[in-house]
Amino acid sequence: MPICPSCGKTFSGFSFGPNPAVKCADCSKTEADAAAARTVATMAQLPHVVVRRLPLPALTLGIIAANALVYVAMTVSGVSWIEPNIRDAVKWGADFGPLTLSSDWWRLLTSTFVHFGIIHIALNMWCLWNLGTTLEPFMGRKVFGVMYFASGLAASLVSVAWNPWRVSAGASGAIFGVAGALVSYLALKKTPMDRALVRKNLKSLGVFIFYNLLYGVRGGVDNSAHLGGLVAGLILGAAIPPMVLTSAGPQYVPVGPPDLAVEAAKETRATRVAFAAAAFSAVFLLLGFAALRAKRISVARYGAAVKLIKAGNNAAAAARLQESVKLDPDSILATEMQGELLLQQGRAAEAVAPLEKAIALEPDAYDAQHNLALAYVSTGRAVDALLLINRSITSQRAGQQSAWWGSFFVRSISEAETTEYPLAKADLQTVIAAKPDLTEAKEALAQIPDARAPAAKPQIQIPYAKLVMQSEYWPLYP
Repeated sequence: MPICPSCGKTFSGFSFGPNPAVKCADCSKTEADAAAARTVATMAQLPHVVVRRLPLPALTLGIIAANALVYVAMTVSGVSWIEPNIRDAVKWGADFGPLTLSSDWWRLLTSTFVHFGIIHIALNMWCLWNLGTTLEPFMGRKVFGVMYFASGLAASLVSVAWNPWRVSAGASGAIFGVAGALVSYLALKKTPMDRALVRKNLKSLGVFIFYNLLYGVRGGVDNSAHLGGLVAGLILGAAIPPMVLTSAGPQYVPVGPPDLAVEAAKETRATRVAFAAAAFSAVFLLLGFAALRAKRISVARYGAAVKLIKAGNNAAAAARLQESVKLDPDSILATEMQGELLLQQGRAAEAVAPLEKAIALEPDAYDAQHNLALAYVSTGRAVDALLLINRSITSQRAGQQSAWWGSFFVRSISEAETTEYPLAKADLQTVIAAKPDLTEAKEALAQIPDARAPAAKPQIQIPYAKLVMQSEYWPLYP
């Protein structure tokens, strides 16, 4: 049996592993205790030793808080907390191509803070929390902020380019940018993570991106914004160097008085990188916005017309709509709104052509059918008006529209023009029952003669401003 060199006792030499024991158990324990005591004494002599962990993802938390505040403000103002309508979303800054491209460029950014209900914001903020708290410590707060907002702007820009007539909102485009930047950081080894952990995270990110894009194919999701944000994040993540390289665990760092020169150098580097990334993104986004506006100038003209209508300048709005239709003859909304605006002004004969074209573009548009019937009866085409208004009423009943009383009023005028007086009276009585304060309907009813009286046709004054049925986007502006 071997002899312990420290105390001279014999001890068993049997042991597991490649390193056999060279001292007895008592001496080995005594030496281990002494080593631990020396470590404690050494640490006690270093009062400035601290534990440094990954930086707090303050910006991610701030973005989540900002989104939550906007959502709470929307609900407090009366917006539905489950499913806000399109007008509410636009009022609070959602992205809508005609308004964005005309002058409301800021909607590209504000739309990333507007959400369509509690489920929408909850899912987005959960994803942002998981992705942002992972990437921000490695990228640094300033650079992460530039990447996030640049990705969100790129997502909004791609969304408008893909379909300018869609109302889009939500932070998911920017969140896809975070996912893309994290993919670049991991794939290009810009984090100190173990390679096995990197592969695992890349696999999880791939599944997340693929599943969400696949889900978006079903409809109701702005996949173009997701793709725009993802590509922007991949590019920025590849171009931006790592700002903070710390391990996932704690590091014991003797700091003492901070080295101001080193800290200033780190801050300067982060600022320079953030500024360079912001400048590159700004130039790219500005050029993209200018090119998109030039390509979609007809949409911008429509948006300008909407704003002029809101300001009460209908004459200038009509000119803008005419320019929009000339640039894009197949634009159903601009064509229909042109006819509606002309009817609002009592210019029924001029409204016929654009409204007929709108129905040719979209035959089942009940609002265009209603308005064209109003234009027909105003220009002496009562029979054509009756056929068209009955189609509109049938479509409205199927969709349970709330403006049906206006169509009954138009039908009553058409019936009076064709001497169907009992039918005209019945329709007007229905209108009055639905809208008791509509004095024009009461005045019209008083003019309808009895069916047996050989009187001349009544001259009913048509309240165009009240009878024109406004299309979905009239005017879509707060």
